[in-house]
Amino acid sequence: MKEIELYKICDMLNIDKEISKQIIIKSVVTTVSELADNTLLFHLHKTQEIDDKKFKLLHDCYVVTDQPTLLNQKHLQKHTLNVTDIDEAYKQFINYYRNLFSLPIVAITGTCGKTTTKEIIKQVIEKKHKISATIDSKNSLRFTHDYLMSIDDSLSVAVFETGLTHPGDLIYNCNFYKPEIGVITNIGIDHLTGCKTFSNYIRAKGEMLAGLRYKGVLIINSDDNNIKNIDFAPFKGTILTFGIKDKADFYGTNIKQGKNGINFRLIYKNKEYEIYMPGLGEHNVYNALGALAVLKTLGLKLEESISHLTTFKHVKSHLEQYVGYNNSIIFDDTWSSNPTSVKAAFESLNNFKNPKIAVLGNIAYLGDFVLEQCKEIGKMLVDYKFDYLVAKDRFSKQIGKESEKFGMNKDQIFYCNNEDEIKKTLESLLKPKTVVLFKMSMLDKSMVDVMKYFIKTKKKGAVKK
Repeated sequence: MKEIELYKICDMLNIDKEISKQIIIKSVVTTVSELADNTLLFHLHKTQEIDDKKFKLLHDCYVVTDQPTLLNQKHLQKHTLNVTDIDEAYKQFINYYRNLFSLPIVAITGTCGKTTTKEIIKQVIEKKHKISATIDSKNSLRFTHDYLMSIDDSLSVAVFETGLTHPGDLIYNCNFYKPEIGVITNIGIDHLTGCKTFSNYIRAKGEMLAGLRYKGVLIINSDDNNIKNIDFAPFKGTILTFGIKDKADFYGTNIKQGKNGINFRLIYKNKEYEIYMPGLGEHNVYNALGALAVLKTLGLKLEESISHLTTFKHVKSHLEQYVGYNNSIIFDDTWSSNPTSVKAAFESLNNFKNPKIAVLGNIAYLGDFVLEQCKEIGKMLVDYKFDYLVAKDRFSKQIGKESEKFGMNKDQIFYCNNEDEIKKTLESLLKPKTVVLFKMSMLDKSMVDVMKYFIKTKKKGAVKK
């Protein structure tokens, strides 16, 4: 965080209190547990009590609140900054702090690909410049404050994922970040518990237009039919496209999957560039194209960005490949799970001729679309020629029942009741070169532990998602 004199914050908030110009705020927080020296607390969580005795031990610590202090909080009284509306005061501060900086900020949303696209941008830029970015894929609203506070005068650029569970979440994030560049990687089925309908979910992703204040640069996947349902007419900025099917500003073609990575050709403004990226699957071509569009918009030379792409390091548990039990091949795709990412994983393993096993877990946030998605995934298991399905929870077992309807043999589906049964089943199925995909959320720790039980070592030169 950029250090700020406290009196400047008080002036901005119209707080009438005599404050020494020597008091420096080094940290701004919103929860009582984070109180420390030289800290300003916006007391948003009003049920969190402040212990006056502990507070007394802190130096230059102040609290912004719209609640009165109690008579026994004598030390806190001296360090209280009173406002009429704490939520409004916090919004004013966030706006004030963001406006201290003129650096470009990139906001990335999408059902899948946010983290990989963000990581490509981050890894390329940090070769020469300091950048702040979302850590791994920790993009929920509770991290937004800390990410904004990570911005200071030393940065050249910031890039943040803007996930959502409900309509309005994306705008909330963008009101903090005030991005100049926005990216929509794709839109598939997800977060229907909060959004209720798929149309609402598409509109919620379309909030990126408002997040950019209908100006700046918006970068979208031109192949995504759901993105095409968004009305872009109100947007007055520049729209750039990337894709591999329809012609796009950043157009990928001649895609060839190698042993350890992907080769493809980028066509940009009638000029062709040969590209190599470590990884597995066509979806990573989209991630690379979207990232290259951002990097070019930020002013980096395409040739330089393409060169750095050859050394890209993927995020953990994004289709990581391991040598497994009995010399099998294990793919760890347990970072998160939704129907779009399931399809991407299935497509990525489609060229493997070895026997293939899918170990699937629950997918949350599908609301009333659970049975429909079980049917879709069950069909995909057959379409992508998986030899076996191992299921434990109600969701994956329903997928098994649906896959039977599409022609998967009952003997190829194993309905397990616990982790021990899964282990015994896999021990009987895992032969040399057998491919097993673990596709579930990392929050399903018991299933992740089952996967780790079968992993022996990371494969040298293995491809990743």
